[in-house]
Amino acid sequence: MDLARRTTADPLLRLLSHAFAMTYHRPPEAVWRAPYAFRVSASAVPSGPPRTGTGPPGDWFAAAGHYVDVAVAPRADGMLRCASLNHPAEDAELPLTGPAVRAPAWAARPYAALRTLAAAGCGRGGADLQLNAPLPESVGLPVAEPLECAVALAVADAHAGRGAGAPTRAQLARLLGAAVPGDDGLRRAVLFARAGHLLAADGRTHQPLRTPEGAADPCLLLLTARPAPGEDPDTSKPAAATAAPAGTAALAATATPAATGSRSATGLATAVREALGAGAVSAWWPGTRPGRGVLLLVPADRRAAVRAAAVEAFLRCDLPVPRVLRITLAAAARREG
Repeated sequence: MDLARRTTADPLLRLLSHAFAMTYHRPPEAVWRAPYAFRVSASAVPSGPPRTGTGPPGDWFAAAGHYVDVAVAPRADGMLRCASLNHPAEDAELPLTGPAVRAPAWAARPYAALRTLAAAGCGRGGADLQLNAPLPESVGLPVAEPLECAVALAVADAHAGRGAGAPTRAQLARLLGAAVPGDDGLRRAVLFARAGHLLAADGRTHQPLRTPEGAADPCLLLLTARPAPGEDPDTSKPAAATAAPAGTAALAATATPAATGSRSATGLATAVREALGAGAVSAWWPGTRPGRGVLLLVPADRRAAVRAAAVEAFLRCDLPVPRVLRITLAAAARREG
């Protein structure tokens, strides 16, 4: 059944399916949902019980309970037609074989990913796509890798049984890693994550998220600074040339006025210190580089106090109230209809 007509479906999925039908004059054959993913610093999150599997030490990864959605229907002429709810005034029609053409910025990475799949014999016939990434990049969760995984899974699924067999998720991870630069750990989280668990960089080792006291129900809060009045949203964040520090102390040192040169970053640094003082266990950047969002690991009984302390810190700095988003650990990408 078309998700647009399924009254019990997620409203965002119904909207996406309806937009697909309005754009391409046919319903989608499938809708795929891929979680946003983020890094979890090894020094920021304490070790829990023995891990399942074996893997090298280092940063962990996880999938968030917020999603990138892709509606798809196959084509047979080798063309990719792509539209996005986030860019309603712009669409693209792009060849998957032969010389590549310039794609709009929002479609460039999915286009590169799908051309790589086509070169490997998957989805060469093309597809119609409708995309939706509902969280703005300013929230701080990486979106590029989830979007690449979502379109790759959707197109591979749409062409299953039409020629070469669909690649496995492990094969997709390798193909995407070769197609476009990005974070392979984030891609593995999108493809292999388990609900409530962290995933090691090997893509096989899982561990529950716990606090130092061993509590099994901690809370993750994503604290995002809004631009101060008169501040350019594209410049009110730490310099992109600076690699993300691993631990809480290094994070606080990076998110300072000297490192960022913006009032909102000053408020973020102050809020992180206040949140740690109010009971947050640790803090870290969700991506590979500093941004306007910081993840906080918080015991369940300190969530309200930490949220209040962070908001008060911004208000004392005469800054807009920050966005505070609760993050749950979700399972890997899946087909919804």
